[in-house]
Amino acid sequence: MNSETTVGLVLPVDIIRDRLNRDPEFLLAARFWYCDIRFFIGEDPYFMRIENGKIGHFQHGTQGFDPYDINIGGPEEVWKKMMARRPQPFYHDWFAASFHHDFMFGGDLESAYAYYYAIRRINAIMRQSVIETRAA
Repeated sequence: MNSETTVGLVLPVDIIRDRLNRDPEFLLAARFWYCDIRFFIGEDPYFMRIENGKIGHFQHGTQGFDPYDINIGGPEEVWKKMMARRPQPFYHDWFAASFHHDFMFGGDLESAYAYYYAIRRINAIMRQSVIETRAA
């Protein structure tokens, strides 16, 4: 991936993956879950593979054909508001943002709803990691 396609907000994928794999709340909520999630910030894609409740892989960019079950994302401006230390109403949650802002939460909604608390933990750990990375 070249730097021209990279947006201003970049998710620290290794930090997020490692924190989720050590987070007892996520590990409990995600147990038995197998899922591929595509996140996109503007046109910038990220792919996360969850295997039996652990993050097996989280990458920035695409390899051309990356399957996904759940699709989460929107414009960078919306992501920046969502990654704030104290997000404004309806920026605190991806599902809420999909109803009130220019944001997508779609795909295999049956799986997403069944593991929604795990998805909320991904959001919380992602926000915390972005905030700490910006401060460093």
